[in-house]
Amino acid sequence: MRQVTRVSSVRNKSQRALTLIMSALLVPFAMLMRCLRPWIFIRVGYFTADRIGHFAFDLGYYIAERGEQSKSSRSLDLFFLEGTPANKQLAKMCRREVNVSPIFKVLFMASQWLPDSDRHAVVPSRELTASRDKSGLLARSEEQLKFLPEEDLMGQAFLQKIGCDDVSKVVCLIVRDSAYLSETQVGRDWSYHNFRDTSIDSYAGVACALADKGYWVLRMGKVVNQSFTVNHVRVLDYANTSDRSDFLDIWLMANCSFVISTGLGLDSVADIFRRPQVFVNYLPLIDLEAWGQYLTVPKHLFWEKTLRPLTFAEHLQHSSLNGHSYAQAGILIKDLSSEEVTEAVIEFEERLTGAHVSLEEDDHLQRRFWCALKESGKFDKYHGWIHPQARVGKDFLKRTQDYFFD
Repeated sequence: MRQVTRVSSVRNKSQRALTLIMSALLVPFAMLMRCLRPWIFIRVGYFTADRIGHFAFDLGYYIAERGEQSKSSRSLDLFFLEGTPANKQLAKMCRREVNVSPIFKVLFMASQWLPDSDRHAVVPSRELTASRDKSGLLARSEEQLKFLPEEDLMGQAFLQKIGCDDVSKVVCLIVRDSAYLSETQVGRDWSYHNFRDTSIDSYAGVACALADKGYWVLRMGKVVNQSFTVNHVRVLDYANTSDRSDFLDIWLMANCSFVISTGLGLDSVADIFRRPQVFVNYLPLIDLEAWGQYLTVPKHLFWEKTLRPLTFAEHLQHSSLNGHSYAQAGILIKDLSSEEVTEAVIEFEERLTGAHVSLEEDDHLQRRFWCALKESGKFDKYHGWIHPQARVGKDFLKRTQDYFFD
């Protein structure tokens, strides 16, 4: 083991040295970029490709941003992918849309050594806004990744195979568990994210309810801990079928009717393709996505000593992406019941189809929530523009209104 580690260390040092030498050799090209600026503006940037959420969002956001630029602007953006791509289909679509090459990483480094380096860099949204749309760009832009005709035919062929003749009747269900990061991002303890996990069994009821309405519910996931066994012909544990592929992961999320998610990387694909989403068992609440047609219901939080549920202000005060922080603060985390998940998803589906009847009491509670969020000291860090159809589950607000806004 020591010998292997030593060889690996030597190899890494050699690679770093070679990269530095190549960067030095490309400094003249970086200087040329600046000389050419009056005629063509060249920038070099990257996407962190090893995490599908950041990769998908940052790529989609860049394309939307590029679409807003003047068509007459004479510019050229060059990119490299940082890390091994989490999804081969997404990497393929990326290469079709932007100029990608490993050599641009060396050029990026060379450019960083020169003055005006920030002006000639394309920094991914992950570094600027944590891959969040704080300006409403995605809602106002139609620019997005595109599938080839033959790819659409491949997607349709899969639907025909399972007996579905209309992708608009497909609902993608994706529930976080610890399997994906544990298997694909080895060498690091990811247990601090486990507070975001929920059992897939809690979603059997809503899957059947949607299937009875004529939808096809496809459980998504590249690597999962549990199988999803539901006795309904229109509910499929796609994640555990031989048909699962990087291509279908992207195509289904991009073309489905809507997505049910607990908040994880793959739902960023739905983000950039402007698919409606309902987020259940979502934490932390301050981090909810509000730049699209989304509905959110968080997990329940209680004080361990008294079992008193947390108020909204306490939710915000103790917001964290590290599950250990909740335990250290004496906070218990409880998943939504199967019935609570179902009521949230059905509310969302009825809103999408126009079957939902909105009451003044419900609208009042929505306004109260968003006003409280905007007045909180953390709003600007996570949010900016709020989509007019971003909502929190009405039943959640009704049940918690007596203590939540205290």
